[in-house]
Amino acid sequence: MRNITNCVKSIIWGVMLMKNTEFIIGCNYWASNAGTEMWKNYDEKVIRKDLQTLAEYGVKYLRVFPIWRDFQPVIPVMRACATLDEYRLEGDIKSTNPYYLDEEMLRRFSSFCDICEEFGMKLIVGLITGWMSGRTFVPPALFNKDLYTDATALLFEQRLIMGMVSYFKDRKSIWAWDIGNECGVLGNIKSEDAAANWTYIMVNAVRAFDCSRKVITGIHSLKVQPNTGGWSIMGQGECCDLMVTHPYPLWSKYAYADYTASFRTMVFSTFITKMYADISKKPCLVEEIGTMGPMICSDELAADYVRCNMLSLLSNGAVGFMWWCASDQTNLLTYPYTDKMCELELGLMDTKCCPKPALKEMKSVSNSLKKLNFELPKATDDAICILTKDQDNEAAGYMSYALAKQAGLNLGFSYCNDEFPEAKLYIMPSVCGNSIMPRENYIELKRRVSGGATLYISNDNGIFSEFEELTGLQVVDSGKYSDNSFVKLNGEMIKFKRKLRYKIKPTTAKVIAYDDLGIPAITVNKYGNGYVYYVNFPLETMLIDENNAFDTNRYLIYEHLFSENIQSLDVYSRNPNVAVTRHRNENEYYCIAVNYSGVPQKSNLIIDDNFCVSNICYGNLSEIGAFDACIFELSNINRQ
Repeated sequence: MRNITNCVKSIIWGVMLMKNTEFIIGCNYWASNAGTEMWKNYDEKVIRKDLQTLAEYGVKYLRVFPIWRDFQPVIPVMRACATLDEYRLEGDIKSTNPYYLDEEMLRRFSSFCDICEEFGMKLIVGLITGWMSGRTFVPPALFNKDLYTDATALLFEQRLIMGMVSYFKDRKSIWAWDIGNECGVLGNIKSEDAAANWTYIMVNAVRAFDCSRKVITGIHSLKVQPNTGGWSIMGQGECCDLMVTHPYPLWSKYAYADYTASFRTMVFSTFITKMYADISKKPCLVEEIGTMGPMICSDELAADYVRCNMLSLLSNGAVGFMWWCASDQTNLLTYPYTDKMCELELGLMDTKCCPKPALKEMKSVSNSLKKLNFELPKATDDAICILTKDQDNEAAGYMSYALAKQAGLNLGFSYCNDEFPEAKLYIMPSVCGNSIMPRENYIELKRRVSGGATLYISNDNGIFSEFEELTGLQVVDSGKYSDNSFVKLNGEMIKFKRKLRYKIKPTTAKVIAYDDLGIPAITVNKYGNGYVYYVNFPLETMLIDENNAFDTNRYLIYEHLFSENIQSLDVYSRNPNVAVTRHRNENEYYCIAVNYSGVPQKSNLIIDDNFCVSNICYGNLSEIGAFDACIFELSNINRQ
């Protein structure tokens, strides 16, 4: 039968090299002697030592930051009655270039590029570094101006970008232009239109001088739902070539509910990066990531976090992985380091340039990745998670993604306003509110289900039209009751919570499980040639505030309801701690099984009879190490 033991033909150790789509391994860089004062206290000797160590330990990409205050130190020169006369540089110096850029800073950045080229480093340049590590670095001429809409601010921002790009566009070390570091916190944006407009202006300023490189915006914490004010995934994706995430568990609303060494935390960066990529329809880079120092977890666990996240992000389509940051900063006595203690011990190296466990682990994974000689095809999505209006999209999507991983499925994402990708299974988690999705998309979704697709709905307080037609259920009554209840499914007692109780009765639906109050809790209805599964409580969002939620049996609901979809896969794991991605093209078929647990796990792989494991490329197939992975190749027996 579908058993792994008779399928293994040979074992070949190694890991993979992405040929034309190299998986980026890097970090955010400040010189170890100066931090944000790097350009004022420029020291080539220190930089060479830093980069030599980083290069030796597998770091190939650096994200770097020409501080705005230093590179464009523009000041207003005023006449009487606060009338502007002209702009000069700090010290009443007349600018020698039309961009008001400091010539010495340009020379220092040029020197830095030279050093990076010596060490084979590629750079992502954060052009408008007006925010860094808890403080702003804005030129005096722009103090107290709206940096998104003020005409003077927009003018100097464009001058900064155009000047830097025109000066350095021919440097081989520069891989991409980043509009700036987290520019979304430089002020209060008035609307999503204003955010997109500002981003377009800045991106076009880059493209006016360089169309050969990718342009990214460096803005994270984006909203899924458009037109709700501010910075959105789709708004930024419309403007840029590459999306980014900064998925620190500590700063996430939802990831820090459990220990760092947990399924929930380890899968977070992969989820948020996958969601950004799918919603924006642009590739996504983890541009900053970290555990936020030894008060959050040990250095040894941080190394485990590096390994697990690198392999998980690689397997799920991320562009790359960049740690924050290169070195510890406990030796610095300048602001923000005198104020922000959380910024001081985040490095891959200590203050003496000695590698910490995270950097050593990065080297280990990097060395492994160099040994493989194949390009990894894109992973297959097994189902599409539709994020709906009026819900907390990140919360619902995150919990659904994690449950699906535990059950054996890989989720892609779509927002309800967009055209849904074709899929055999659609998941609408914890639906709430009275809008849900545009009417035309609802009709199209029902058409696809009628044509043979499966739809899953879990309900928070969503109001559906034609509810009975779709689900085969009639609502008898409803009310706000805080229930701590349970259902029994295949002999398992599964606890759930809800704040809104629907009393429902089946008309054409079949009841799979009743809750302890005797109310249908899980049902299925035949709809045309497809099926609609309905869960009468918010399975996903109820987990948001629950500790250790993924150490429980909640995933069994997904596993049971989607068993036909799961069992149709060529390979999957029956271990909820192990998730498998499948990467297939016409000639090659690779799989990556990631263990999101802190202890070794049996892979418990189920492999279709038509396939066998022909190569083990990395790791151990039968037992996967703690926070590690196994990469293996499948061959079709019928083609041999």
